[in-house]
Amino acid sequence: MEPKPVKDLVINDKITSFFAVRKRNVREYTKGQFLSLELGDATGRIGAVWWEPDRFGLEDLTEGMVVKLQGVVGEYNGKKQITVGRMRLAEDNEYPLELILPHSDQPPETRRARILALVEKIENSYIKALAESFFTDEPFMTEYLRAAAGKLWHHAYIGGLSEHSANVAELALRAAQGYDFLNKDYLIFGGLFHDAGKMSQYSTGTVIDYTDEGRLVGHICLADHWICERAAKIDAFPDKLLTKLRHIILSHQGELEYATPVVPQMPEAFLVYYCDEIDSKMGAIERIRERHDGRGWSDYVSLINRYLYFGEDEPEKE
Repeated sequence: MEPKPVKDLVINDKITSFFAVRKRNVREYTKGQFLSLELGDATGRIGAVWWEPDRFGLEDLTEGMVVKLQGVVGEYNGKKQITVGRMRLAEDNEYPLELILPHSDQPPETRRARILALVEKIENSYIKALAESFFTDEPFMTEYLRAAAGKLWHHAYIGGLSEHSANVAELALRAAQGYDFLNKDYLIFGGLFHDAGKMSQYSTGTVIDYTDEGRLVGHICLADHWICERAAKIDAFPDKLLTKLRHIILSHQGELEYATPVVPQMPEAFLVYYCDEIDSKMGAIERIRERHDGRGWSDYVSLINRYLYFGEDEPEKE
């Protein structure tokens, strides 16, 4: 039976497919123990229940594993749910990672070219040297190109960080065309590095999830630390310039209640913040829109406290 992605599952489907285990809970009921699961692949997430789990399910199954299962798609509380019949650990050579984790539509070489083109636009020699110290470091660049920009909300896929970062820098440059007083070098640097700490905030094995460092330190502090480390290795890097660059990174989430250490207080910091808001919101809205085939109303989106309307199919013109 050909594996069927989550987004294409319908009620009464009998499936044999591969999924990453996102959540696992052992629960009690009158006949003993059962498993309540959240499963996922590159196209979405779905709940599952395993009423008669075997020893693997009860003792060995852990979150993050990729499993092969047989089951039937049903419905529970108005949502699709898989009732598991059989499940086992999947072998690494049985499935491509692209089946389990979503990837950017832009190939790595495209994203690399966008980043390097932006760095080439930087005119200040110190800022350029600082940016190049990161992007000529191949292990850093490889991980930057692989990293996700979110767990669930926006650009939550392999390559999402570099795609989102290039988007923010390019958007900031376009917006700056109307404001001659803005320093474009600051905007490029801020766009490319504002979320760089997410390389260490999220793990991208078989599910995208927080690392211990990501929860305990956070991506903003991580990026700030890396920038200070690399700037210290550049001869005579101006202290005041470093402070300005750090401010753009440290303030990019806009408001203290959103875990930003300081609020934007430079014009360029405001613009990076707003461009980050635009691209992250549009990235999330695009994901929700695709889930609803680009039309009608979405489910209630709790993170923005509203429904979203995507319109209806346009009638064909005679």
